[in-house]
This record gives sequence, structure tokens and C-alpha cells, in this order.
Amino acid sequence: MRTFLLSFSLYFLLLFIALIFCFSLHAQENSDARYATMYLNDRTSELDKYLKRSKSIEQKLLRRLKKKEERFMKSLEGKDSLAYQHYLNMPMTYDSISSLSLDIVASNKRQASRNPTIDSLKGIQQFIVKQSGKLNTMADLSDKELPGAEYASKIAELESKLNAEQQIRDLIQQRSQALEQMAGGKNIACLQSIQKEVYYAKEKMKAWRELADDPDKAEEQAMEYLQGVEGFGNYLNANKGAFGGLGASATAADLQSMGYQTKDQMGKMLQEKFGGNLQAVQQSMGKQVQQFSEKLNEVNDKVNEGKAALNEAKLGLGEAKAAKDKLKRIEKPSFKKNPERAKPFLQRLETQYNFQTTRATPDGLRPAMLELGASVAFKHTPKLSYGIGVGTSIGLGPNWQNIKLSYEGVSTRAYADWLLIYGFSAQVGYEQIFRPVNRPYLKEQADPENPNPQQSDNALKVAFGGQQHVAYAGIMKRYRISNKWSGTFLAGYNFLWRDNYLKSPFILRFGWGK
Repeated sequence: MRTFLLSFSLYFLLLFIALIFCFSLHAQENSDARYATMYLNDRTSELDKYLKRSKSIEQKLLRRLKKKEERFMKSLEGKDSLAYQHYLNMPMTYDSISSLSLDIVASNKRQASRNPTIDSLKGIQQFIVKQSGKLNTMADLSDKELPGAEYASKIAELESKLNAEQQIRDLIQQRSQALEQMAGGKNIACLQSIQKEVYYAKEKMKAWRELADDPDKAEEQAMEYLQGVEGFGNYLNANKGAFGGLGASATAADLQSMGYQTKDQMGKMLQEKFGGNLQAVQQSMGKQVQQFSEKLNEVNDKVNEGKAALNEAKLGLGEAKAAKDKLKRIEKPSFKKNPERAKPFLQRLETQYNFQTTRATPDGLRPAMLELGASVAFKHTPKLSYGIGVGTSIGLGPNWQNIKLSYEGVSTRAYADWLLIYGFSAQVGYEQIFRPVNRPYLKEQADPENPNPQQSDNALKVAFGGQQHVAYAGIMKRYRISNKWSGTFLAGYNFLWRDNYLKSPFILRFGWGK
């Protein structure tokens, strides 16, 4: 009886351990599929957003190019009638490219090109399907079926749209190059405008694609987790389609099972055919190979001499082509590229926060002030930016022994900044400060010809009725604080300091921003 109870207890313990192992394995596979699904969902969503933006940019570009092509055609007709006839015989125009870009049927028939992003998404989708299949075999533990197969159609749709986008972009580039060659050195003005439109549209798409490829925190966490899953890297291997889908790490047994002839099979075949004479045959073949190699080396020497002469000829041809391309670049209308123009609007904005302090006046009418400001600048070019901002003034009292906080008004600002060199820039700006009307340091209150202070029953006028103006020019220095933050220091001169009864014309302003 005791032996029976011991055996039963041992059996129960083993069963309990097996159940725990199955549950842990199920939880692990469930977690693997969940993280892969999270990553795949985010990536496909980001790609879909990018394709919508790029489609909008593409259609706006084609609308502009169609109008510019009409002006190009009229200008070409007046300058070169022969080139104009050649233009009329060309089958492709921006208008036909626009029609083709809207043809969904033709888009689906286009030949797919290899895309590394799509390949990785397909690999992750196959990983999810595999994990879901494992979970479905454990139906007694969980009846939840994880997604995976439904992403195949989504990925195929994204692949089709990416291929269509690339092909339309190639057609636009080919058409633009054809117009450039047709124009030659005729200096057609609208050709430069066409070049600008194509270049900046291409750069905008590139910028949006970089944003789409930049993973967020959830994607980074999901990918970090998946990279720790054993075997996940095989699904992202670009060569996993080698040897009929077995991957580059396929074994000899795997290859043999698929019908590939391995080294062992070849050795057995030769042994069966030649028997004991196999070694003599191998020696004879070795001598023949050696003799053939000697003759082949003689031929290779002559081939190498021919290659050297060919390389010299190619070098001369390359120099000639370089000279020709240089002449073409001289003839082509050039334009100065503005890299900021290709960026999304939000990426061209720079936020900055700053503060400055002013001392109290000796007569005690104006307290020491702390002025806080925030501004946002728009980068027109890498060097030129202009912006607007707001600020507030807080009174600190007459001295450190008598600190008294008080409201001293708000301000609006507008400025322009021109980057010079080594982080230095020239800045000009204008500020209008709205102060309470009853402050004794204002011009209206300090004017001896107007001894009666302003009075009003309007609360807004009392709080913002007094005004001061600042028009300044100065030098600002930018310096790095950390990887994300940079500091600024502005030294400026206020041209309106006398009109506002200020004691000093100089402005010292500290700031920081990203």
C-alpha cells in the first residue's frame, strides 16, 4: 500500500510539473506572438500613414508639373521648332504620368521589386503564424487564436503601393531628364522651376519616410523582446529563402531530403563506379588538372595584359565622360538647394525659452525685474530664421533686503536671426510690453507736463494700458548643454531706451532650447 501511494504521489508530481511546463510554454509563445503582433501593427500603420502623405505630395507635384510643362512647351516652341516637334512626338508627359498614378488596376499589375522593409514584415508575419499554430495545438489550455494570417493581405497591399510609388517617382525623374536634354542650353526659365519642384518633392518624401522608419518606444520594446526569442532572427534573414526556404543554415540532410546532391552522395557514386581504381583515377585527374592549370595561367597572363589595356582605355573614357558631365552641368540652369524646404513644417520649428533681469532704478520708481519669455522660430533656410514669442515681467522689489513680487506686465515679440559662424548669429527684434497704467516708471506717469496719472474703470486697461517698446540688435551665441538641449546668450542694444526712461540700453538675455 505504501509503495502504491508513493508511486501515485510521484505520478501526480510529474503530471503537475508537466502541466506547469505546458502553461509556461503557452504563456511564452503567447507573449512572443503578442509582441510580434504589436510591432507588426505599428510598422504597417506607420507605413500606411507615410504612403498617404507621399501620395498627397505626389499628386500636388504632378498638378504643378503639368502647368509648368505647358509653359515649357510654349517657350520651347518659340526657341526651337525642331525640338518642339520632337516634344510633340514623345509618348509620355506629366499628364499621362498623373493618369497612370490614379489607375489602380495598372498599379496592381506592376512588377513587384524587392523591398527590405516588406521582406522583414513578411518574416515577422510568418513568425506570428507559426506561434499561433503552436497555440492552436494546445486548445485544451487556451481557446484564444492569435492573429497573423490577416496581415498577409495588408503587407501585400503595402508592397503594391510602395512599388507603385517608386515607379511613378522613376517616371517623373525620366520625364524631367528628358525635358532637360531637350532644352539643352536654350536657357528655358521654367525648366529650373521644374527641377526645383521635383527635387523638393523627392526630399519631402524622403523626410516623411525617415519619420515613418523611426521607431517609437513601443516598437523598440517589442523588437528588443523579440530579438531575445530563440529562432526569431531567422525570420528576418534576407537569405532565408535560399535552398527552397530552408535558409542559409540548411544541413546536408535537409538538402538531401529536397533532392539536392550532397558531397557524400557524390563520393558513394564514384566509389560504386570505379571501385578500387578510384584512387588511381583521382591521381590521373590531378595531373591533368595541373597541366590544364599551367596552360590556363599562360592564357590568364595574356588576359591580364588585355585587361590592363582595357582599364587604361576605360580610365580615358571616364575622364572624357567627366569632362562632358561638367560641361552639361555648366549648361544646365542651377539653383541653390535649401535643405530646410524639404522638411515637414514641425521639423522647421525651433522653440526657445529665455530670461533676463534688470536692476532697480536709484529713485525707487522701477523695481528690479525678472522677465521670462518663450518663442518659436521658423527656419526659412539653414542660416535664416524668424519667429514670434511672448513674455511676462515679474517685479522683485527695490533690493535683496526688501524682496516684493509684483506683476509688471506681458509682452509680445518678433525677431529675425541670421547664423554667422561658430554658433554666433546676428539678431534683430521688436518687442511691445503691456504694463499696468499706474506704474510710476512709465513715460506717461513720469512726464512732468502730465502730472495727473491715468485712471480708468476698465480692468483690462488698468492691467495692460501702459506700454513700452523695445527695438534691438545684437549678437547671440549658441552652445551645447547636452545631447538634447542647447543654451543661448544674447547681448543686444535697445535703440528706444531713452524714449522709455530706461537707465541702460544694453540687453543681456540667457536662454535654452532643443
